[in-house]
Amino acid sequence: MYGSKWIRIGSIFAAIGVACGALGAHALKTHLTADTTFNVETTQMILDNWSTAVHYLLIHSIAIILTGLISVNVCSKLLSYAGSFFTAGIIGFSGGLLIYNATLVISGTKILPIVIAAVPLGGISFIIGWCCLAASLWTGNACSIKTSKADS
Repeated sequence: MYGSKWIRIGSIFAAIGVACGALGAHALKTHLTADTTFNVETTQMILDNWSTAVHYLLIHSIAIILTGLISVNVCSKLLSYAGSFFTAGIIGFSGGLLIYNATLVISGTKILPIVIAAVPLGGISFIIGWCCLAASLWTGNACSIKTSKADS
């Protein structure tokens, strides 16, 4: 079934989101408060960025699952685009922020090119994904379930 692919992908991202949220709330916060490398403002920026990344990861995991559920009843190529753009957005936006912050905490190095390129492109992907999802509901057709002769 076509929709189950998006439901599986969204569910995996949701699990990753919960794990990253727990990591940020416990291990990262504990590490940053014990480490004197970063000042209070930088520590808060790292925690805020981590929280934002996880928030968007979880919201768009649900959007991917929603895309899969809608595709059971609505046939539209735009649903495939929506799921793909949501996935790209999670990887670019959330992944970019998480990698940036993890690298900053682990090595003290700011890898600015990743943030400059990936995070805004991920955000744009989220917007396009939502537009594709909306458009699929305006332009899509109801899916007809084909039954075999044995079912008749």
